[in-house]
Amino acid sequence: MSKKILALALLAFGGCSSAPGDRLVHIGTFNWDSPSFTGLSGLEITDDGAGFLAISDRGWFMSGRFEREEDRISGVLLDRLLPILGQDNLPVAARRLGDWSDAEGLALAPDGTYWISFERWARVARYTAPDQPAQWIRDHPSFYKQRHNRQLEALALHPDGTLFTLPEQPFKKGFPLYRLDGETWSIAGRLPKRNGFAIVGADFDATGQLYLLERKLFLGLWWQNRIRRVDPQDLSRDEILWTGGLGEYNNIEGISIWYDETGLRMTLVSDNNGSKKELTQFVEYRLEPSSPVPPVVAVADQ
Repeated sequence: MSKKILALALLAFGGCSSAPGDRLVHIGTFNWDSPSFTGLSGLEITDDGAGFLAISDRGWFMSGRFEREEDRISGVLLDRLLPILGQDNLPVAARRLGDWSDAEGLALAPDGTYWISFERWARVARYTAPDQPAQWIRDHPSFYKQRHNRQLEALALHPDGTLFTLPEQPFKKGFPLYRLDGETWSIAGRLPKRNGFAIVGADFDATGQLYLLERKLFLGLWWQNRIRRVDPQDLSRDEILWTGGLGEYNNIEGISIWYDETGLRMTLVSDNNGSKKELTQFVEYRLEPSSPVPPVVAVADQ
């Protein structure tokens, strides 16, 4: 996000992204029936809301563009489909052990650096470009202490450039919020458990508030999704902005926050779980502040 866009966003929300009582308003849902991939799990939306980057939990990276009618997605055009590479420059999906390819979280830095978190064989890798090999980062010792297939799901980049990741399931004391300090992971704090929901995605807004995408499965039949907002300076301060109905959407796993002239927008994507019976869904919401929004004034680039 450019400094001008960031400044406009901050002014639009009076210097704060939101306040207690804010709510998410549904804009639209687009069902994408594409045979080209399975299992989208990480998502990044371009600043103008027209393009997207995504990863598949089968080890693929893709980029594309949205067709829109007014502010709703009406079509998806795929530009690139590339294998995610390991440190040895070979596709992670080519490993004999499928655990290597379980990519879940995606974050994109302003300088073009990509970060991907992998579940099961829990790790976070850095990429200079989608077609380049992974760069190794030393794991935190507790990455592997979570149950198999319940490890690193969410990845988010703070506006100050700090990278954070979270596991799908909590430990006894809550969800550890891992922070990357240089080349070393530390635990910045622990998020409280709330109503049995698991964390599957995360993103920061322009002011540094953390939005968590969470889900729960009922009786193995119905997914339920929700959005929780957390103050990273005080992890005990959190609020539920939206909770979906049982079976309202499919298995939503990816979240990306961006801005338009109305304020904060949010695009979510579902994982079709490799099933031909399930569609990939792009679901979009707008944050509606509880208090009137001050008028936006022009701000020059710094």
